[in-house]
Amino acid sequence: MINKPPPPPPRPTPPGARPRGPRARGAPGTGAGGPGGREGPGQGPGGPRQEPAAPPGARRNIMAEVIVKNIIKRYGTTEAVSDVSLHVRDKEFVVLVGPSGCGKSTTLRMIAGLEDITSGELYIGDRLVNDIAPKDRDIAMVFQNYALYPHMTVFQNMGFGLRLKKVPKKEIIERVEAAAEIVGLTPYLKRKPGTLSGGQRQRVALGRAIVRNPKVFLFDEPLSNLDAKLRVQMRMEISKLQRKLGVTTIYVTHDQIEAMSMADRIAVMKDGVLQQFDTPMNTYDHPANLFVAGFIGSPAMNLIPGKLDESKTFRDASGSFSLDVSGYIPASTSPGDYVLGIRPENIHGDNNLNIPSYQPMQILADILEPMGSDSYLYFKIGGISMIARLRPETSPTEQQPATLFIDRSKLHLFHADSGANVKG
Repeated sequence: MINKPPPPPPRPTPPGARPRGPRARGAPGTGAGGPGGREGPGQGPGGPRQEPAAPPGARRNIMAEVIVKNIIKRYGTTEAVSDVSLHVRDKEFVVLVGPSGCGKSTTLRMIAGLEDITSGELYIGDRLVNDIAPKDRDIAMVFQNYALYPHMTVFQNMGFGLRLKKVPKKEIIERVEAAAEIVGLTPYLKRKPGTLSGGQRQRVALGRAIVRNPKVFLFDEPLSNLDAKLRVQMRMEISKLQRKLGVTTIYVTHDQIEAMSMADRIAVMKDGVLQQFDTPMNTYDHPANLFVAGFIGSPAMNLIPGKLDESKTFRDASGSFSLDVSGYIPASTSPGDYVLGIRPENIHGDNNLNIPSYQPMQILADILEPMGSDSYLYFKIGGISMIARLRPETSPTEQQPATLFIDRSKLHLFHADSGANVKG
């Protein structure tokens, strides 16, 4: 009988390597193998990481404020975003709004990690994320385009991210079905994107973001491909969802109605510069400058260039219109060139209550547009086109002289050179 040599001793495990043989169990959060073990993508203690089961829409209790600190973005010599600073509070809904090319989408893409930051700092929660990959920022983004997998069904597209994270199948079904109901896609879950309309495909992308339960929602004009009726419905649904989940949300749009109706605060941008960051009503009632005054509000604010004299009387450039603004602007306002602003709803067709702040003016009614609950009256002051939003019963007749009343307590006065509001 031949004696077999003893088996060789086991090879020592190099520091940080995963032990061979039965899977070693480390302390929670340390990865396989305990301290020093490596945790790869989707891996946790003892194997693939399993998200804890949660009802659809449940949120982890994580602070998720977003701080944008002196962010600048340059493309060569062109500065697309200029020294923008924002503090989006935890659970807040903030809308970036402005015309095309103002830098709002570029700012959002820097927050998402899809654009490099030229200078400045970006924090999500208490973590500096300038150099953190998009997939590691715990965000969900809905783009203007759809970014859907054409070979997958609607259900598979919406649940794809959850499958990658090894979420239990039952929970995936619950989350996807709940999100599909919110975005109106329940009848289409078995269909593929190629059989859907553009609006339906955008709703699939929206639903895919909803099911992920991220720290931060980022929306880049998600409703731009929807018809008017559905846009109104989806505005309401997104707002309700955000309040229910308490997810910090940053939303980009060029539509100031979306901004006003959805946001806790709105950030108005122009040419890469932040113009005003305030609540919707403060932005509407107290615009910081001429641009904000003209951009926010529908119909837009009436703006009349002219001069202010020593007696605090404003006169338009033609000299055909004057308005005593003493007592309605800061006493320290010096004479000079200004732009008078008055919103259409602050021009009235009568003054039956004898309100002291109402000053009459004589006009020639041009076009009257009945809108049901209101009528829009178009007229001119010294060649400047104006619009008044009147009650139907006080609306004058087209092409006839009429008396209107300006509520001076609601007027705005802007410096002609800087555009700044004299009221601050």
